[in-house]
Amino acid sequence: MQVATISAHSLKRCEVPLEKWSRYTSQGSTDDWIRDDMFREQWVSPTCLLYNPGDGMVYVGLTALNGDIFYRFNPQSDNWESLHYPTDRDRYATKIHVSLQLGDDGWIYSAVATLADVDMWPRPPGGPLFRFDPKTGRYEFLCIPQPHDYIQTIILDRRRGILYGSTFPGRRLFRYDLAAGQARELAILGCVLTEHLALDAMGGLWHHYHLAQWAGRYPLLRYDPDLDEVKFLNFDLPDLPAGNRAEGQIDTALTTRDGTLYFGTAAGALLELQPDGPEAIYLGKPYAAPRLKGLLEGLDGRIYGVAGAKYDTHLFAFERNTRQFIDLGAIVDSRDGTRCWLAHDLCQVGPNVFCVAECDNHERASYLFKITLAS
Repeated sequence: MQVATISAHSLKRCEVPLEKWSRYTSQGSTDDWIRDDMFREQWVSPTCLLYNPGDGMVYVGLTALNGDIFYRFNPQSDNWESLHYPTDRDRYATKIHVSLQLGDDGWIYSAVATLADVDMWPRPPGGPLFRFDPKTGRYEFLCIPQPHDYIQTIILDRRRGILYGSTFPGRRLFRYDLAAGQARELAILGCVLTEHLALDAMGGLWHHYHLAQWAGRYPLLRYDPDLDEVKFLNFDLPDLPAGNRAEGQIDTALTTRDGTLYFGTAAGALLELQPDGPEAIYLGKPYAAPRLKGLLEGLDGRIYGVAGAKYDTHLFAFERNTRQFIDLGAIVDSRDGTRCWLAHDLCQVGPNVFCVAECDNHERASYLFKITLAS
């Protein structure tokens, strides 16, 4: 198996002058970014993807400072369609980060994140949970779980009807019960990455928390919905390279159909977590560079993901039986050599077809890459 063709698909196009990027990242405020025409209207990043088998479309959460943050992409025609997220609700509602979940009812559940920082915290209302009907285009807003805070990531426990999420700038963990229509806080997380939540086969929710005073560690917690209890486990994932504990934080997670839980870390390592204990089994690094995003269980039973960063990103497969990695090649447009800066999510749309969300490119607007593997 190898990559046959790769194509980069742009929703917007812009090139970011280095001087402007440097000025805004060193001195700019949230409002400076929003007032800038180029950043507001053209500088976009696909941040999360959801393939909907019901209509064959890829639903795309974006970072977009003008609030046009929800699209769908047709992998057959390569056309984009705005889903017209209501932009008049909140000027700081500027992205859907890692928050697209397909419910058994056919609705897509999501949440609103922000690029704004703590300096804006008193002003906006906060990010809502919402759901979207792909058949009718109807939005239904569920609640704002934490006033003034936005939602970095959600995960849906379909069996129990619970949406979990974590927030920013205040790093908090919450649950929302769909039947009751109520949200409540579960834990304060401290200064952690809020990239991904994970569910194990028993319905336990996993995340990091920050032991800041003296330790500077990022151990795991587990929330048990049956006991309604958070256990702070004082258990760290392997930090690679040794001594850099932030690099051991969860970058992506996957629970396979047989209930096995995998983590990809910020260092680019793949781990298998055995909840009893718990125990983390180090499986290796698919690529030398850091970051590992977009884990999914393929239609063929392999695990797929994207490793690497800074225009050096590779699609890989992991054979579970032999525990071997297969490097499927760099994510580079076959026609013009456009390279993927950093992948943030991955979805599979057919037996040999994948889509990759590029994000955080500071030189241009980011693209969606479509990859077709040779059969």
